[in-house]
Amino acid sequence: MHVKVENINFSYTELPVLQNVSFQIQSGTITGLIGSNGSGKTTMLKIMIKKLTPSSGNILVNQSPVSTLSNTNHPFAFVPDTPVYYEELTVLEHLQFVKALYPQNPLSIQGLIKQLELQKHLHKIPCALSKGNLQKLMIALALLRQYEIFLADEPFTGLDPRQLHIFKQILQKLTHQHKAILISTHLLDLAEAICGRFVFLHNGQVLAEGSKEEITAQYHVSDAVSLEELYLHLTDRCTSDTVKP
Repeated sequence: MHVKVENINFSYTELPVLQNVSFQIQSGTITGLIGSNGSGKTTMLKIMIKKLTPSSGNILVNQSPVSTLSNTNHPFAFVPDTPVYYEELTVLEHLQFVKALYPQNPLSIQGLIKQLELQKHLHKIPCALSKGNLQKLMIALALLRQYEIFLADEPFTGLDPRQLHIFKQILQKLTHQHKAILISTHLLDLAEAICGRFVFLHNGQVLAEGSKEEITAQYHVSDAVSLEELYLHLTDRCTSDTVKP
């Protein structure tokens, strides 16, 4: 599975949010979409899942435009930054509802409940959950879809150390299943630990793309720097235009 984002532009009214954004993600790889708050990460993910329409540009999945796919037949699973749920349904009912929509997904509800340690919360409604357990529900609902590309918007928010460990294990399992994974985050220490490739976004533009080693070599920065130091170095160099090597 190969995803190519080509020259995406998007504006809210007269305010440009994304400007000529291009990057690629590949199967079996965790890519970190890195940027500060307001850099355009959430907007980019919403365009990928067809919640927003760009003013120009294309997103290609195996060379086919996402725009030609129906909203219910696209290959993306998505963990949103802001939880989305039915107020009247319990945790278990949410899982059963999504499983019924995607029966071809071999993942079992019971296996997922055990893996995410949701056993004690099955008969609660989402608003009664802690932030971390609500995030685990969002992850579970995404995993029950039929998908080849897993997108997550700030998925580490609210997860305690154990919950974070479980989620990292899930991501590694997805890479072994050759899923393409894109995670947006501004938590660079976590991104550096789990991602093999990165897309740096700043003011709606791509500053750099590649592995950490590729980016440090391209911009002549010591490979001993942390991901945080590398990102801050490039953003400090940045003007209104994309940084040039």
